[in-house]
Amino acid sequence: MVLFTGLNWSGESHRATGTDALAQDIRRIGVPASIYRPGEWDRAVDDLLSLEPRPSAIAVYGYSAGGPAAARFAKRLGEAGVQVETLVLLEAWGSAEVACTVRLAVQYRLEPGDALSPARPQCTKVQNELIDAELAARGGGLGHLSVAVDPEVMRLVVQQLVQEGWVRRRDAGS
Repeated sequence: MVLFTGLNWSGESHRATGTDALAQDIRRIGVPASIYRPGEWDRAVDDLLSLEPRPSAIAVYGYSAGGPAAARFAKRLGEAGVQVETLVLLEAWGSAEVACTVRLAVQYRLEPGDALSPARPQCTKVQNELIDAELAARGGGLGHLSVAVDPEVMRLVVQQLVQEGWVRRRDAGS
Protein backbone atom coordinates (compact mmCIF):
# COMPACT_ATOMS: atom_id res chain seq x y z
CA MET A 1 0.00 0.00 0.00
CA VAL A 2 1.30 3.44 -0.89
CA LEU A 3 -0.07 6.57 0.76
CA PHE A 4 0.49 10.15 -0.39
CA THR A 5 0.06 12.84 2.20
CA GLY A 6 -1.19 16.36 1.60
CA LEU A 7 0.81 19.52 2.20
CA ASN A 8 0.76 21.67 5.33
CA TRP A 9 2.66 24.57 6.75
CA SER A 10 4.17 22.78 9.74
CA GLY A 11 6.41 20.45 7.74
CA GLU A 12 5.01 17.46 9.65
CA SER A 13 2.84 16.50 6.70
CA HIS A 14 2.45 12.81 7.59
CA ARG A 15 1.04 13.48 11.05
CA ALA A 16 -0.78 16.74 10.45
CA THR A 17 -2.76 15.39 7.49
CA GLY A 18 -3.77 12.13 9.18
CA THR A 19 -1.75 9.99 6.77
CA ASP A 20 0.51 8.67 9.54
CA ALA A 21 -2.50 7.51 11.60
CA LEU A 22 -4.06 5.93 8.50
CA ALA A 23 -0.82 4.06 7.75
CA GLN A 24 -0.67 2.83 11.36
CA ASP A 25 -4.26 1.57 11.15
CA ILE A 26 -3.52 -0.26 7.90
CA ARG A 27 -0.33 -1.77 9.31
CA ARG A 28 -2.23 -2.99 12.41
CA ILE A 29 -4.50 -4.91 10.03
CA GLY A 30 -1.37 -6.57 8.63
CA VAL A 31 -0.89 -4.71 5.34
CA PRO A 32 2.46 -2.97 4.71
CA ALA A 33 1.99 0.76 4.08
CA SER A 34 4.55 3.32 2.89
CA ILE A 35 4.07 7.09 3.11
CA TYR A 36 5.36 9.65 0.62
CA ARG A 37 4.97 13.39 0.16
CA PRO A 38 3.32 14.54 -3.10
CA GLY A 39 6.62 15.51 -4.72
CA GLU A 40 8.06 12.06 -4.08
CA TRP A 41 5.70 10.11 -6.36
CA ASP A 42 8.44 9.23 -8.86
CA ARG A 43 10.70 7.93 -6.06
CA ALA A 44 7.74 5.91 -4.76
CA VAL A 45 7.42 4.25 -8.19
CA ASP A 46 11.13 3.42 -8.25
CA ASP A 47 10.93 2.05 -4.68
CA LEU A 48 7.99 -0.20 -5.51
CA LEU A 49 9.40 -1.44 -8.81
CA SER A 50 12.68 -2.37 -7.07
CA LEU A 51 10.95 -4.71 -4.60
CA GLU A 52 11.61 -8.42 -5.05
CA PRO A 53 9.17 -9.97 -5.10
CA ARG A 54 6.77 -7.22 -6.07
CA PRO A 55 3.55 -6.99 -4.05
CA SER A 56 0.82 -9.13 -5.60
CA ALA A 57 -1.80 -6.42 -5.02
CA ILE A 58 -1.32 -2.66 -4.80
CA ALA A 59 -3.62 0.02 -3.43
CA VAL A 60 -2.90 3.74 -3.47
CA TYR A 61 -4.27 6.62 -1.36
CA GLY A 62 -3.83 10.35 -1.88
CA TYR A 63 -5.07 13.19 0.30
CA SER A 64 -5.35 16.78 -0.96
CA ALA A 65 -2.18 17.59 -2.95
CA GLY A 66 -1.32 13.90 -2.62
CA GLY A 67 -4.28 13.06 -4.88
CA PRO A 68 -2.69 14.11 -8.18
CA ALA A 69 0.59 12.51 -7.02
CA ALA A 70 -1.25 9.23 -6.36
CA ALA A 71 -2.81 9.36 -9.85
CA ARG A 72 0.61 10.01 -11.47
CA PHE A 73 2.09 7.16 -9.41
CA ALA A 74 -0.65 4.75 -10.59
CA LYS A 75 -0.18 5.84 -14.20
CA ARG A 76 3.57 5.25 -14.08
CA LEU A 77 3.02 1.82 -12.51
CA GLY A 78 0.65 1.01 -15.37
CA GLU A 79 3.29 2.01 -17.88
CA ALA A 80 5.58 -0.52 -16.14
CA GLY A 81 2.88 -3.21 -16.48
CA VAL A 82 1.76 -3.13 -12.84
CA GLN A 83 -1.97 -3.26 -12.02
CA VAL A 84 -3.39 -1.12 -9.19
CA GLU A 85 -6.37 -2.68 -7.45
CA THR A 86 -7.73 0.51 -5.88
CA LEU A 87 -6.91 4.21 -6.04
CA VAL A 88 -8.61 6.29 -3.33
CA LEU A 89 -8.39 10.08 -3.34
CA LEU A 90 -9.68 12.23 -0.49
CA GLU A 91 -10.35 15.93 -1.13
CA ALA A 92 -7.85 15.87 -4.00
CA TRP A 93 -6.79 19.14 -5.61
CA GLY A 94 -7.62 19.46 -9.26
CA SER A 95 -8.78 16.87 -11.70
CA ALA A 96 -6.98 13.64 -12.40
CA GLU A 97 -6.97 11.13 -15.20
CA VAL A 98 -7.06 7.52 -14.03
CA ALA A 99 -4.85 5.03 -15.85
CA CYS A 100 -6.60 2.05 -17.40
CA THR A 101 -4.46 -0.24 -15.25
CA VAL A 102 -6.38 0.88 -12.15
CA ARG A 103 -9.29 -1.46 -11.46
CA LEU A 104 -11.28 0.96 -9.25
CA ALA A 105 -10.75 4.66 -8.54
CA VAL A 106 -12.79 6.35 -5.81
CA GLN A 107 -12.68 10.02 -4.97
CA TYR A 108 -14.29 11.31 -1.78
CA ARG A 109 -15.09 15.01 -1.64
CA LEU A 110 -16.92 17.25 0.78
CA GLU A 111 -18.36 19.40 -2.02
CA PRO A 112 -18.76 18.97 -5.78
CA GLY A 113 -15.59 19.81 -7.65
CA ASP A 114 -13.09 18.45 -10.13
CA ALA A 115 -13.81 14.83 -10.92
CA LEU A 116 -11.75 11.78 -11.67
CA SER A 117 -12.08 10.47 -15.18
CA PRO A 118 -10.75 7.35 -16.91
CA ALA A 119 -7.91 7.75 -19.41
CA ARG A 120 -10.14 6.16 -22.05
CA PRO A 121 -13.91 5.73 -21.91
CA GLN A 122 -14.92 2.78 -19.73
CA CYS A 123 -11.39 1.40 -19.30
CA THR A 124 -11.64 1.54 -15.51
CA LYS A 125 -14.38 2.01 -12.96
CA VAL A 126 -14.42 5.52 -11.47
CA GLN A 127 -16.60 6.65 -8.56
CA ASN A 128 -16.82 10.31 -7.58
CA GLU A 129 -18.51 10.33 -4.16
CA LEU A 130 -19.66 13.17 -1.94
CA ILE A 131 -19.10 12.44 1.73
CA ASP A 132 -22.48 11.90 3.33
CA ALA A 133 -24.00 15.26 4.38
CA GLU A 134 -24.99 13.90 7.80
CA LEU A 135 -21.46 12.71 8.42
CA ALA A 136 -20.00 16.00 7.22
CA ALA A 137 -22.35 18.05 9.45
CA ARG A 138 -21.61 16.06 12.61
CA GLY A 139 -19.65 17.86 15.31
CA GLY A 140 -19.64 21.28 13.70
CA GLY A 141 -18.92 20.03 10.22
CA LEU A 142 -15.92 18.71 8.41
CA GLY A 143 -13.53 20.87 6.47
CA HIS A 144 -10.68 20.18 4.08
CA LEU A 145 -8.16 19.82 6.91
CA SER A 146 -10.32 17.91 9.38
CA VAL A 147 -11.77 15.36 6.95
CA ALA A 148 -8.48 13.41 6.76
CA VAL A 149 -8.38 12.83 10.51
CA ASP A 150 -12.07 12.09 11.01
CA PRO A 151 -12.53 8.50 12.28
CA GLU A 152 -15.68 7.84 10.21
CA VAL A 153 -14.09 9.08 7.00
CA MET A 154 -10.96 7.03 7.71
CA ARG A 155 -13.16 3.94 8.13
CA LEU A 156 -14.60 4.59 4.65
CA VAL A 157 -11.09 4.85 3.22
CA VAL A 158 -9.83 1.70 4.95
CA GLN A 159 -12.88 -0.26 3.75
CA GLN A 160 -12.01 0.66 0.16
CA LEU A 161 -8.33 -0.22 0.53
CA VAL A 162 -8.21 -3.29 2.79
CA GLN A 163 -10.23 -6.48 3.14
CA GLU A 164 -9.56 -9.34 5.57
CA GLY A 165 -5.96 -8.33 6.24
CA TRP A 166 -4.97 -7.85 2.59
CA VAL A 167 -5.07 -5.17 -0.06
CA ARG A 168 -8.65 -5.37 -1.30
CA ARG A 169 -8.82 -7.26 -4.58
CA ARG A 170 -11.16 -6.05 -7.30
CA ASP A 171 -12.76 -8.22 -9.94
CA ALA A 172 -12.07 -7.01 -13.46
CA GLY A 173 -15.75 -6.02 -13.75
CA SER A 174 -16.15 -4.39 -10.32
